[in-house]
Amino acid sequence: MRIRRSLLVVLLFGIAFAGFVGPVSNTNSQSKQSASTALPASAFPTLDGPTTSCLFDYERGQVLDCVRQASDGNFFVSHQILKLLRFDSHGLASVLSANDGWMYLSRTGKVLIVGVPNMDNWADAFHDGLVRVVKNKKYGFANRKGQIVIAAKYDGAMNFEKRTATVCSRCETKCVNPDCEYHIFAGGDWFQINTKGIVVARLPTKN
Repeated sequence: MRIRRSLLVVLLFGIAFAGFVGPVSNTNSQSKQSASTALPASAFPTLDGPTTSCLFDYERGQVLDCVRQASDGNFFVSHQILKLLRFDSHGLASVLSANDGWMYLSRTGKVLIVGVPNMDNWADAFHDGLVRVVKNKKYGFANRKGQIVIAAKYDGAMNFEKRTATVCSRCETKCVNPDCEYHIFAGGDWFQINTKGIVVARLPTKN
């Protein structure tokens, strides 16, 4: 009788111990899996290129060692700066590079879009999922993934509104006020394009 009771106690203890150890092993396994699939916070520390300062808060001013360019031409933002940025609902944030102007980056620190024009003292915003970009003084449009969906071939461009945007070729930039804080596009040939870059209408010249 005592032997049976002893065996029963040992059996119950073994089951309880197995139940206790099981979840711990699973937790460790899940932790290792999460760690292996997690993206690195930033590739910034491993890059060898020179760094440049940036601005993302006018009260804080210029911040040193902010943006660095990799050998493949991609830009990355310092992990320390990432902690201070405000990301939107699409996981994007903007910084003003001292050398390369306004740019949008992802939470990993990789810069997705460069050459974003200034609008009201900040980076131009997305409209209909697209944002203006300037390359070699020509305007185009990029999506939130950083893909140039409309080539930079226009001398001027306005933001999209209701799936169309006004663009111009052979137009010039003219200052509206003496300090040229605001400007307009004038002259040249004007068109209206859709989000695929297809011309849908020809417009009168704006002077």
